[in-house]
Amino acid sequence: MSEPEAVYVNEDRYRPVLAAQSRGKTLRGIYERVYGADYPAEVEPFGFLSAAYLAMAARELDGFGVRRLLDVGCGRGGPGLWVAREIGAALVGIDIVAEAVTVARERAAVGSAPDARFEVASATETGLPDGAFDGVVSFDALWMVIDKRAAFSEISRVLRPGSPLVFTTWEPAHLRHEWLLERAGFSSVTRHSLSGSLERQLRVYEEILGSRKEIAAEMGEAAAAVLVEEATLAPTTLQTAPHVMIRAIRT
Repeated sequence: MSEPEAVYVNEDRYRPVLAAQSRGKTLRGIYERVYGADYPAEVEPFGFLSAAYLAMAARELDGFGVRRLLDVGCGRGGPGLWVAREIGAALVGIDIVAEAVTVARERAAVGSAPDARFEVASATETGLPDGAFDGVVSFDALWMVIDKRAAFSEISRVLRPGSPLVFTTWEPAHLRHEWLLERAGFSSVTRHSLSGSLERQLRVYEEILGSRKEIAAEMGEAAAAVLVEEATLAPTTLQTAPHVMIRAIRT
C-alpha cells in the first residue's frame, strides 16, 4: 500500500467555539432538533457524535479489560467521561484547547467517572508515560491533527500491547488509515460507516447558516465565523469522505 496523500487542517480552528459553547443555546438547539432522541444531551458534545455512536465505541472496547482509558482531543470532556463510566475505567483526557480542558475538569469534579483528569497537550506530544493505557478513544478529533503519522505513533507509544484504539473521523478516498496505523504499530484494523451521519450533518449546516445572527449574539463573532465557514465548505468534502469509526489493536 502506498503512502496516503496528506490532509492538512488547522488543529486550533475550533478554539473560539469550544470557549463559548456553554453560551451556545441556539447551536445546542440545532443539534437537539436534528438528532432528536439520539442526541447525547448528558455529554454536551461538540460535533457530530450521537448516543448510538457513543454506545458503539463502548462496545468496541468491550472484551479488552480496559482500566486506563485515554481520550485524545477530549474537548469539554463529556464523551470520554461517558465511555469511561460505561466500561468502568479511569480516564485521562488531553486537548490543545485550554478553555475546553478547564470545562472538562469542572465536569469531572461533579461527575461519576471512577477517576478522571484532564490536561492540555497535543495528540503528537502527550507527555504521558510509555504503555500507561490499555485503551484509547478519540471522537472526531484526529481529523484535525496535521501530522497524523506522528499522532498514531504517539498513541501507540502510550498504549500497552494488545490494547485497542477506537476513534471516529472522516475518511476521504485518498486517506486510508490502515497505512498510517500499521506503520505506527497497529494491526487488526476494522471500520464501521456511521449510518445517517451525512444527512444529519447537512441538516445541521443548513440550520447554522440560517441562524448566524443568533449564534454570533450568543457565542461571539469569532465562533460564528468558524461555524459558518465549516457549514459553507464542508458539504462538498463530505460527499467523498464518509464518517467512520475505526478500531485498531496495538501489536
